Amino acid sequence: MADNIKRFYAVAILDDIFFASKIREAAQSAGLDMEFIKGADELAEKALSGRPSLVIVDLGSKKINAMQLIGAIKGRDDLKGVRVIGYLPHVEKGLMKEALAAGYDIVLPRSRFSLELIEILSGITAVSD
Repeated sequence: MADNIKRFYAVAILDDIFFASKIREAAQSAGLDMEFIKGADELAEKALSGRPSLVIVDLGSKKINAMQLIGAIKGRDDLKGVRVIGYLPHVEKGLMKEALAAGYDIVLPRSRFSLELIEILSGITAVSD
């Protein structure tokens, strides 16, 4: 019976392994499977086996182009409806506006994202596709 239960999963794209650990713990508490990937190509591969419920992006990462990434996500028919949340340092006001304009559904300062993480992830599991 447990195999028939729909599992929600989220994908996170970030560099900070310590913060990744915090996200993983919050996801487990929320009953959400979490995968960590490096970018859009890997996300496209993951989508082939099932659409993620959420994509989390560290907008402050120097290893990814966050604006190009959101274009790649929202430009794919199989991913365009996926909720995408970005987080960033609180001092990056310009980047916040740019990310929202580019198509991120929610952009939060890292501190607020961290505080609300369990609630954000629990909200994903409470919503059915």
